[in-house]
Amino acid sequence: MSSFISAGESPCKCDLAAEVLRRFGQLRLQVIGTSMLPSIWPGDVVTIRSSSLNEVIPGGLVLFSRDRRFIVHRVVKVVENGVVTRGDSVLGPDLPVTSDELLGRVVSITSAGKLRKVGRLGVVGRLLALAVRRSTLISNLLLRLHAAGRKSRQALPVTVVFRPEAAWRN
Repeated sequence: MSSFISAGESPCKCDLAAEVLRRFGQLRLQVIGTSMLPSIWPGDVVTIRSSSLNEVIPGGLVLFSRDRRFIVHRVVKVVENGVVTRGDSVLGPDLPVTSDELLGRVVSITSAGKLRKVGRLGVVGRLLALAVRRSTLISNLLLRLHAAGRKSRQALPVTVVFRPEAAWRN
């Protein structure tokens, strides 16, 4: 269960997105996975800035490519030839990410139209991540609550009703 990026559905899309990031230095992608709960939710859009290993710090979020899929995870520690990452709601760390796999670092997250800076998890976030790591039931409950909240925040459709009698009234 990783925070896969929607471009991950097709290897060609991943290759194209990686090339755009290399050439232009920045890219926005929509997340579809759940491994970064509660930091990143499915449907959030992350802004990635092209970065090298020496620009990555523990606690930051990075985008890397593995098995022709994009993954966003938090940096746990920097090692000699790469960085060790882990999803906030995942029990164990990933295999070290090498410089060849690293595409960039997450600089912002847009959730429900609101821009958020990337940061470390607070106490509540760490507790939620721990709960999600340990319980599929809690994970599913949080996802349902989040989806319900998103639906209620969506703007209601505006219906324009033309009433001729109101237009010709003197």
